[in-house]
Amino acid sequence: MDPSARAAATAASHIAPGDSAAAPAPAADLSSASSPAASGGHDVAGLLFEVYLAYRDQFDLVTRRAEGRFRNQDWTGRQGDAHERLLLYSQFVTWVQRDIASLMGEHGGDRATWRRLKSRYADLTQGRRDCEIARTFFNSVSRRVRAMGGVDPWTEFLDDEYYGHAHAEDLAISLHRVEGTNLDVALSRLLADLSLTDVLVNPDGEARSAADAFRAELVRLGHDGPVTGLEMLDTVFYRSKAAYVVGRATVGEAVVPLVLALVHGPAGLVVDAVLVDPDDVSVVFSFTRSYFHADTPDPGGVVRFLSPMMPGKGAHELYTAIGFNRHGKSELYRSLRAQLAQGNASFDWSEGEPGLVMTVFRCPALQTVFKVIRDRFGAPKHTTRRTVLEKYHLVFVHDRVGRLADAQEFEDLEFRRDWFAPDLLAELEVHAGQTVRVEGDRVVIGHLYTERQVEPLNVFLARAEPEEAARAIRGYGDAIRDLAAANIFTGDMLLKNFGVTRHGRVIFYDYDELCLLTDCRFRTLPEAPHPDDEMSAEPWFHIGESDVFPEQFRPFLVPAGALGDVFLEAHADLLRVEWWREMQDRHRAGEVVEFFPYPEARRLRRH
Repeated sequence: MDPSARAAATAASHIAPGDSAAAPAPAADLSSASSPAASGGHDVAGLLFEVYLAYRDQFDLVTRRAEGRFRNQDWTGRQGDAHERLLLYSQFVTWVQRDIASLMGEHGGDRATWRRLKSRYADLTQGRRDCEIARTFFNSVSRRVRAMGGVDPWTEFLDDEYYGHAHAEDLAISLHRVEGTNLDVALSRLLADLSLTDVLVNPDGEARSAADAFRAELVRLGHDGPVTGLEMLDTVFYRSKAAYVVGRATVGEAVVPLVLALVHGPAGLVVDAVLVDPDDVSVVFSFTRSYFHADTPDPGGVVRFLSPMMPGKGAHELYTAIGFNRHGKSELYRSLRAQLAQGNASFDWSEGEPGLVMTVFRCPALQTVFKVIRDRFGAPKHTTRRTVLEKYHLVFVHDRVGRLADAQEFEDLEFRRDWFAPDLLAELEVHAGQTVRVEGDRVVIGHLYTERQVEPLNVFLARAEPEEAARAIRGYGDAIRDLAAANIFTGDMLLKNFGVTRHGRVIFYDYDELCLLTDCRFRTLPEAPHPDDEMSAEPWFHIGESDVFPEQFRPFLVPAGALGDVFLEAHADLLRVEWWREMQDRHRAGEVVEFFPYPEARRLRRH
């Protein structure tokens, strides 16, 4: 067996189906590999490609477990799979980085060697339906091995180089022609084609209910033409406790989204919602939710299929939504560079109050904010840089349940100095100088997070009409409840740390004090031994690091005036220690709460 195949077999066999990917693989035996320089880098390129294939095999294996988890309602196993798959990419990059570094020496080889490696790897990946994912994997390894910053077209795939295949014409889709007005029959055939059809309660009855809901949605949205055809992706999209059948319908001259949400009811599997509104579909694929588990051999084909259904989403968001978040990062950076280079964008201050832990700026053209950790944290923050990194990692691997913004992590990015507002750059140099350095006309940022831009809740409330503000303040309480139900305690619950999405949903985006709800100790305030003690600036009782006193939430949670009354009418129990302890008990009992990414009004069986 040659070294490349041996490395792939070692990596793939180390993680047995169902096992965690947390433990490192044993080192591959590369002793027989010839010098990369002498061979033009062929052995190393082959090794890298074989380990990529091993990564994809394991990624697909974990992804395909989703159907079995869903059938068996194994929600704990489903959460474990989501966590495992998120860690796979870094695991495999680390393994092959170590082995390539041992071959190529301490400094990882020169640019000429990596140029040959890139050319050879391009040949190996040319024509693959996941070519862009494979080439992003190469970039990750190249940057790690060479410890390089910025962008180097010699040693990285850039822009159109990612795509070494023609647009696939054989994307796995099923076509269902609607004869006359018989939508019920077409949907019945669609459901019959599903791998889940055997667990549907009543396929024909579910098809009739779905058809009625589909017609009602078309009327609501103003579509009055006949439905003539359905075009559905053959893969089922799994996330949390639901499965989604995703496609589009031809209605008169228009093409509209069609998403069927399937959930387990008391008697078996049912169609829970029929989504036709592009806004509803966009929320299902939101940046505030966990990535789908869907068997997608052609990720780019799926993204191209989905894009017209959600015109407000960029390719980077859709790649991320279907589980290829590392290539989603590549697409985001690619879009950012293109916008900046064309003079269509620049960096300036983000909306909202300055943070004590992060300096935040934005690129309005991409609706993206950039968060750089400060060198020193302002009072009363007592956290550390390492702890902040750990909090963001917790959000990355946790179910975000529609209430936490996805944060993508970048290292060693280079930008032109004139792309920054001068006062912003001065702020970064003064308060984040350990991370940001200016070198002539270049700005190098050693580490940052990106998030989708949303409007800070305090800013939104200041300019909103009363009805909008009331809806947002109720959504603020709903966000705290949903996160608690997902075993997340936000810590700092100030309005400025929450934001409002373009769909009006309230989310949380400031993670430096976030923790697991079950790690907190919710307490009632002890009675003061003397009346004067209540007026003291210092507490008269011991407060542990994990102690939380819900009775003290009012100044932070409840706004003044009419909005405070709205909040208390809906969420007064958030000020009671019993509510929080009950939620902890539910988590300790193993309950997995269900969250629906669509409005209650879209549900076919409303409670």
